[in-house]
Amino acid sequence: MGNKGTKLCVISLICMFLAPIVIFLIAGRFMSGDVSGATADAYGVMIPLDIASYIAAWALAIISRVKYKNRFSLVLIIIYGSLLALSVIGIIVLLCFFIGVF
Repeated sequence: MGNKGTKLCVISLICMFLAPIVIFLIAGRFMSGDVSGATADAYGVMIPLDIASYIAAWALAIISRVKYKNRFSLVLIIIYGSLLALSVIGIIVLLCFFIGVF
């Protein structure tokens, strides 16, 4: 790999896309076949870790852009912003649908 900015961007990509999958798989192992309160405990751990990895991905991309003037980080910030906008639009559409149905 090239410079430090590129390394930060790769770590940012891992935090954004790979970490939530790994967290879900690890939490899923603890939830399999369990009907007790372990399911709620696993979700209670999984959601804050997902949020933390999402925030870390944004922070690393922004740090890479500001400190190293990396073009890859600009592309990541645009992709992350687009995903955020699509998520918000999707939530609004779902809310409108469920309010209209019920």
